[in-house]
Amino acid sequence: MADITISIVSNNNRELLLGCLDSIYGTAEGLDVEVIVIDNVSSDGSVGAIGERFPQVRFILNEKKEGFSANHNKALRVARADFMFVLNDDTVLHPGSLKAMRDFLHDNPQAGAVGCMLLNPDGTPQRTGMRRPTLFAAAMISVGLHRLFPNNPVTAGYFNIKPDYAGPEEVESINAAAIMVKREVLEKAGYLDEGFFLFCEDVDWCIRMREAGFKLYFLPSAKITHYRGASTGGRRMVVIYHKSLFRFYRKHYAVKNNLLVNAVAYMAILLRFLAYWLYGGVRRK
Repeated sequence: MADITISIVSNNNRELLLGCLDSIYGTAEGLDVEVIVIDNVSSDGSVGAIGERFPQVRFILNEKKEGFSANHNKALRVARADFMFVLNDDTVLHPGSLKAMRDFLHDNPQAGAVGCMLLNPDGTPQRTGMRRPTLFAAAMISVGLHRLFPNNPVTAGYFNIKPDYAGPEEVESINAAAIMVKREVLEKAGYLDEGFFLFCEDVDWCIRMREAGFKLYFLPSAKITHYRGASTGGRRMVVIYHKSLFRFYRKHYAVKNNLLVNAVAYMAILLRFLAYWLYGGVRRK
């Protein structure tokens, strides 16, 4: 049995994926690592290049493009390890990070999942260990007020970005660009919700983990550089994002609020959708 199963979804990201795999095998530190790459219908020669350079990688080849949750669930269902790491292909692991995350989950029975310190290429921190968003925080983030007022206590507390950390911290949500979970999480909280094609699936998963009795942690000593790009997703991405936002609200908030609050929330989502649709796309970061 492997020590860790790493699930990576890739679509036409050959060079980034090769760099990611280099960092995994270069920092495994004696761990038996099973890497499963779900190729989401790439046309850039990714499969051939990876198979030649890393013959130990297991492939799942899609015949059609599928969403984040559906793709990772394919790997999670066939994983051989008791610790499973959902990882983006545009990442580079720092030495010691993989083992630190595995050891933390192994040594803390109450922990169901752990995230790491995600870093921009310039070394500045990204949003990693977060709180569950309140409706007010979600509304501010949705219309971009967190960028105009970055130090406001509502969204600053949600993103949980600080200049330094004393050690591991319990959090309510972990960025799915890099989240390691125990097998028992899948048994008790379930897999990623495939109703989310993209966006919101990580927060939903974390909510269900906590409802199943698990604690989630942020481990700042484990570091991963995340080369997230900024690109215009176009109107298709507008549709995908707002479908996920609508599903997330309906799943986790609608049953707790009255008809008036729900009506206002759905109208806000619709107006946001129309605004971005007219703008022509969403800016992904």
